[in-house]
Amino acid sequence: MAGKHIDAVRQLESARFEAMIEGDVDELEKLLADDLFYVHSNGKRETKREFLDAISSGRRRYLDIDVDPKAQELRQFGDTVVVTGKLKVELETATGSLASQMTYTAVHKLLAEAWLVISWQATRMASAD
Repeated sequence: MAGKHIDAVRQLESARFEAMIEGDVDELEKLLADDLFYVHSNGKRETKREFLDAISSGRRRYLDIDVDPKAQELRQFGDTVVVTGKLKVELETATGSLASQMTYTAVHKLLAEAWLVISWQATRMASAD
């Protein structure tokens, strides 16, 4: 049974990243818990509403999110799945463009029969110069 949940969350992670690139706020609304804390790689913490508002207003536009499948690890603890991994992200914000590699942790919780992201934390990786 745990494998089934892991596969479902892996698919939801892909769907969430795709929705972010597409600017699909309606889809993101379904994938994110109402009490989400979303911590960006610069340390800024947003609520679900703040995160969605930045996308819907165009203040933040995700151009590409490329997850390294070899670095992605999903672990289930009861009705919680913790995802860790590495990704490359390209986005445009009100303050300019950003392209960077990050490590991340996403926490999914089974709430009312649906897996929802309750927490996201990204850390920018040092460049390999």
